[in-house]
Parts: sequence; C-alpha cells; structure tokens
Amino acid sequence: MDFKKLFRNNDKAVSPVIGVILMVAITVILAAAIGSSVFSHGVSKSAPQANFDIKAGAFGAEDTSKIRVEHLGGEPVHFEDSSITKVVAVFDGTSYVIDAADNAGTDEVEGLGTMGVGDVKELTLKSTDSTKFPEMKSGDTVNIKVIDVQTNQMVCDKNIRFEGTATPEPEPEPEST
Repeated sequence: MDFKKLFRNNDKAVSPVIGVILMVAITVILAAAIGSSVFSHGVSKSAPQANFDIKAGAFGAEDTSKIRVEHLGGEPVHFEDSSITKVVAVFDGTSYVIDAADNAGTDEVEGLGTMGVGDVKELTLKSTDSTKFPEMKSGDTVNIKVIDVQTNQMVCDKNIRFEGTATPEPEPEPEST
C-alpha cells in the first residue's frame, strides 16, 4: 500500500468552493447595504387627515365667487402659509391657486387661517397670481383641491356647483328722518 497516495490532499475542488462562498458573501453584504440605505429614511410624513364639506356660496356679486368651507373632522389644517397647504380651483380646465392665507383683516379676501373641527369659514375664489378667477354663473362647476405642500398629498378633492341666481348687492337701508 502506498501511504503517499492515501494522505495526499486533493486540492482540485477548493478554488471553486471558495469562489462560490465569496460570491454569496459579497451578495449578502451588498443586499444588506442597499436595504439599510433604502429603509433607513424612516417613516415618511403623511398629509393631515381631515374631512371638509365645501359648498358654493355667493357668486356673481362684485366679480367674486365664494365657497363655504366646513371642517367636519380630523386634524387641524393650516392655510395661513401657502408653503404648508394650498387650495387649487380647477374651472374649465384651468387651474387657479387660491389665496387661502389668513388675511381676514382686509376687506377683499377672508382667509381660512388654521381650521379645526367645527370651523366654518367663507373663502373668496381669488387667484394668488396675476390671473383673475372667472366670474361664476349658475350651473358652473368648480373642482376644489386642498393639497398639503410638504408631502405633496391631497387632503380634499371636491366638485362644487354654483346654482341659483347671482347674489345681488344688498340695498342700503333708507335713512330715517
């Protein structure tokens, strides 16, 4: 019996086995690195969860149209800064960013400010840029969207229809003598 052949190491399969183990190890390390970078950003913020009832208000008077906004439930929504929440009205395929900021001190526009549950406010459909919001007529439909700017998610999306006749200017009361 030849003892040299009996105790001789067979090195032929060592290289492929080590190569496969190294490839599996590299794959696992890469998967862990990619997974940790993707999932380490934490939970993304969500838009405020709120329920609004939006109805048509006065229209046609003084070339303005108004909507009535009621906060029915959910979290408070901040309209005082257009970098937090913005209101977009879509009429006849054209989008208008509505000035919903808290500027109730002016006679022109009453803002929404911060709305909590139970708040009811009236908003004049007035564009924030140079484009003028068109005058509404009976039968016109406007799509109102409330968008949380920080998360770019929609808080509310409602279609409202203006019906009836335009609200006339109130007549001044006669002076008593």
